[in-house]
Amino acid sequence: MPITAYVEGAGEKPRSLDGVMEFRQQETLLKAGALQDAIFNSANFSSIATDEKGVIQIFNVGAERMLGYAASDVVNQVTPADISDPKELIARAVALSRELDTPITPGFEALVFKASRGIEDIYELTYIRKDGSRFPAVVSVTALRDAQENILGYLLIGTDNTARKQAEEALLKAGALQNAIFNSANFSSIATDEKGVIQIFNVGAERMLGYAAADVLNKITPADISDPQEVIARAKSLSLELATPITPGFEALVFKASRGIEDIYELTYIRKDGSRFPAIVSVTALRDAQENILGYLLIGTDNTARKQIEAAQALLDQRLRDQQFYTRSLIESNIDALMMTDPQGYISDVNQQMVALTGRTRDELIGAPCKNFFTDPVRADAAIKRVLTENKVSNYELTVRAQNGEETVVSYNAATFHDRDRKLQGVFAAARE
Repeated sequence: MPITAYVEGAGEKPRSLDGVMEFRQQETLLKAGALQDAIFNSANFSSIATDEKGVIQIFNVGAERMLGYAASDVVNQVTPADISDPKELIARAVALSRELDTPITPGFEALVFKASRGIEDIYELTYIRKDGSRFPAVVSVTALRDAQENILGYLLIGTDNTARKQAEEALLKAGALQNAIFNSANFSSIATDEKGVIQIFNVGAERMLGYAAADVLNKITPADISDPQEVIARAKSLSLELATPITPGFEALVFKASRGIEDIYELTYIRKDGSRFPAIVSVTALRDAQENILGYLLIGTDNTARKQIEAAQALLDQRLRDQQFYTRSLIESNIDALMMTDPQGYISDVNQQMVALTGRTRDELIGAPCKNFFTDPVRADAAIKRVLTENKVSNYELTVRAQNGEETVVSYNAATFHDRDRKLQGVFAAARE
């Protein structure tokens, strides 16, 4: 006699326990079927079903999207091995042959051998698209069996693994870069705890500062190897900038980083032997998953070479200014009215005597045609052309007309001048009354 169970719900008739179990099994199968349909019909999964020999029988929309083939291009024509990297198939066959101690043929057998033996198999494989491009896929292989456990075929479900691969490569590169920086003798990497006590002192820090790691670990803070006057000045400057009192010492070195503000600054480090060098320091707060500060990382580079270059450049700039002042002094101290023009006769420079002679300002003269300031512009223009032809003229008489109309007869001596590469720059002329 079947046992009767009552299912909650108004007006429902009692069901047997067998009926309830059957109902729940059907519900589970429906849910599983819905999940299978969702996966099989998804554009995000390549679902490829084959017969027992490996010839493709089903090629879903996801496979079409990922691989670029239409189902009609592959169904009953090729195996999944034909759209896989052949070198990887050979390598997989060799590896499985060793692992399972049985010879496995490169090709489709290498893709499904484990599944054919009832062993769960998920692996990475490079698929080759119709256009010849490639992408990494993670493939899960299942053997399809009948009621007697005979193999009817295989189902290969794949996902495009490109994004994960790119992320892994990016992480590897980032990790390699971090390791290169951290282990480099060209960067001082100093990590502290949250109170500033040094916990890590890399080879670059040892080389630059002359301390062994054992000299500083768990003993001092980076402030103890920094110029104390600069640390005090930095504390004052930050206190004003951020409108909050900052204590001179380690706090001044990491305050911005502790507030999540990017901080790169110049600081003078003091070596073990007492010598000093300028460093560019980048400070980062080290935080846990809850954003609590665990410590700080100070990465520094020796800035001595750049400082030396800057000092040399400053010296050269000063020498150039001195030379320009000396040259200008020579021009201005000359009793003659001096004028320089470009090859077209436009004034490029004059001295104060020329300003006085013409009654015009320096700005009014520079850039103007020199012939405009003589009573005979044609003769003045001819003088320029003659100098350009003969390289010089002597005692060339012209009459200057000042802005107030006053006329002055002058004798000009002029010559061409060139730059250091002997390229013509213009005419240099001296006028004497």
